[in-house]
Amino acid sequence: MTMRESTPTVSVVIPTHNRGVVLRRTLDALGSQIYPLDLIEVLVVADGCTDDTGKMLALYNPPFKLRVVEQAGQGPAVARNHGASLATGRLLVFLDDDIQAAPEFITAHVRAHRHRPGVVAIGYLPPVLQVQTGFFRLSLRAWWENKFTMMSEPGHRYTYRDLLSGNVSLEADMFAAVGGFDPALYCHEDYELGIRLIKAGASLTFAPEALGYHYEMTQMSRSFQRKYDEGRADVLIGRRHPELRSCLPLCRAGSWSRLNYVMRAAAFAWPASEKLFAVGCRIALGIFERLRMRDRWRRLLDNMLDYWYWRGVAKEIGAERALADFLREAPARTDGIDDSEIEIDLRDGLEAAERRLSEERPASARIRYGRQAVGRIPPRPDAEQLRGAHLRAILATTMTWPLLDALTLEKATARDTDQFWPFADSPCQSAEPVYADESTRS
Repeated sequence: MTMRESTPTVSVVIPTHNRGVVLRRTLDALGSQIYPLDLIEVLVVADGCTDDTGKMLALYNPPFKLRVVEQAGQGPAVARNHGASLATGRLLVFLDDDIQAAPEFITAHVRAHRHRPGVVAIGYLPPVLQVQTGFFRLSLRAWWENKFTMMSEPGHRYTYRDLLSGNVSLEADMFAAVGGFDPALYCHEDYELGIRLIKAGASLTFAPEALGYHYEMTQMSRSFQRKYDEGRADVLIGRRHPELRSCLPLCRAGSWSRLNYVMRAAAFAWPASEKLFAVGCRIALGIFERLRMRDRWRRLLDNMLDYWYWRGVAKEIGAERALADFLREAPARTDGIDDSEIEIDLRDGLEAAERRLSEERPASARIRYGRQAVGRIPPRPDAEQLRGAHLRAILATTMTWPLLDALTLEKATARDTDQFWPFADSPCQSAEPVYADESTRS
């Protein structure tokens, strides 16, 4: 590997709108990177700014190359695309303007790409809560931490919902090949990009060392607006990618409570009552918090968020009957979706099975142990193709008991039990299977 390959040029694209003070903190942190600063360029795209952002940037004297682009207010997706179109680096890093990068931030992103071409690296965003109080503060922190805890679990199978545009990197050529962010989306534009990247065969990975502290300013009223925007965005995503309709939150009726149905019906049938509804629920939330009734507070907040999500869906799709038609039209198969499936025999060994999954990257797989069927890993239109890293996590959770049954049956029918070993590449392993914790049973 040459020095140029190990230290590529990096372009950091930052969209911003009327947050000059916050943006300056972000730029200062990039000036403290341990990565060679002469290999870093920062492109700030001022999206319809009317504050003193332009003045601050004109006077700012960074230790790296800084390019400032101004555009009319067209949203973050257009801003990121604009910055990327002017970038000269081999590696693109998209960074939000409220994130303070740690000194090793750029180095960690580069390291994630060094030995894995075609990877999309998602950085860690621990929240620094600013204005939130009480139960809402605890709830918001838990949401962020749970997001990254899931991605850090061994064998995590990434979905399009894991891609966060506030701290993510990918090769510039790949970004251009998939067409960048969808300019029509003002919300979940990162999710929609994640769909196209997964379809293109990209591998997502979590890079915890690519750490940027997220100065979170979201208040409860903003979270309701966000849910409204997410409802509209999910309808648009379902129209662009029909095969994903069954994976969207708007179709998960099977796990709803009666109150969930009430919230959906109210969102479609009585849109004019939303202000009265919001006031009543905010009063109830305040009462629950004063009485320290956290479970009731949590359930009510979840239902309020559901309501605003359905208001967004209703705004975009129209009548509730149109929603039923929208979901009914979801195709079982769509052109361009990989439906490859392979058969894996665990008697060949776990390492051999993992190696084959990583080499062939199928959409689904049938698992057996000798003559005994274990189960099937079904295709998931919302997730990346199977890799070897996924197998052990699946065997230890959803396939634990079928695998144990298959091992028992195969051993019972073996002619020579002294020659029976659970996995071919572990000849010294005990013949007795290791039982997973019962909590993992599917």
